[in-house]
Amino acid sequence: MPPIPAALDRNGTPLRQDKRRIAETFGKAATTYDAAASLQQLVAARARLGLPELDLQASILDMGCGTGNETRALVERYPEADITGLDLSQGMLDFASQNPFLSNCHWAIGDIEELPFNEEQFDLVFSSLAIQWCECLSEVMAQVHRVLKPGGWFVFSTLAAGSLHELNAAWKSVDDKPHVNSYESLSRQKQRVASSDLSISSLRQQTETLYYPSVTHLFKEMKALGVNTVTETQQKGLAGKSTIRKLTEGYKPFVTEKGLPASYQVIYGVLRKPSAF
Repeated sequence: MPPIPAALDRNGTPLRQDKRRIAETFGKAATTYDAAASLQQLVAARARLGLPELDLQASILDMGCGTGNETRALVERYPEADITGLDLSQGMLDFASQNPFLSNCHWAIGDIEELPFNEEQFDLVFSSLAIQWCECLSEVMAQVHRVLKPGGWFVFSTLAAGSLHELNAAWKSVDDKPHVNSYESLSRQKQRVASSDLSISSLRQQTETLYYPSVTHLFKEMKALGVNTVTETQQKGLAGKSTIRKLTEGYKPFVTEKGLPASYQVIYGVLRKPSAF
C-alpha cells in the first residue's frame, strides 16, 4: 500500500508538540501493545455491544484504531463495509496496515479533534479508549457530528474521573506531584454530550478493575501500552527502586487476595446524529 502521509490536521497544520509526543510514544509500543492490552480488549468488547445494525456496504471509521485489533473486530461484524482506521501514531498505523486480514481497509493518520474527512462520510464512528487523550470532548463531538451521515451512529468508550485512584493515592506516599492523568467526571462529560448535536441512546459509567502481583508489573504493562505519557501539566518521573518501595507501601491499603488493583472508571456511550427531514 502507499505510504501514509505525515499527520496534519484538516487545515494542513502539523500536530502540536504534545500530540506528536503522545503519537511517538504509542508508536514505539506498537509491537508490545496487544499482548499487554487486557483492559483495552475488555473495554472494547463491552463497547462493541452497542454496535447497531447497518446496511451491508456501510462506511465505518475506527477512530483511534491503534494496532487494528478493533478494526479487525469491525471487519468481522461488518464484512461488506467500507472501513477506515485512523490514528495519531504513524507506528500504530504501520503495524495495523501490515495485517493481511485488514488488507481491504483504508488507513489515515490524523487528529481526532481535527478529523481529515469530508462532511457526512460515515454511517458509524467507533472509538474505544482513545478520546480521553483529547483536550476537548466538545470538539470531538463536533468533529464526529460533522463526519457522520444523518442517522449515523457514534459508539465509544472513554475514561472518567477516579480512574487509577489506587495508584494516585500510592503516589502521594512519594511526593505531592501529579503522576496520573486526570479525566472529567461522568456528569461533566454528560453535559458536553448533551450540548452537542448528537442524541443519546445510552451513556453509562462502569468500573473495570485489573489486578497485578506488584507495582513493578503494573508499570511494565503501562510501558508496554505506551501510557507512560502524561500531559505537560502532569509531570511523571521514572520510578527507581526507592520509589517502587514507597509506592508498594502506599498501595498496601488497597491490596486484595487477587493482588494490587488498578481501577478504571469507563464511560460507554451510544450516540446518534439525527436523521435529515
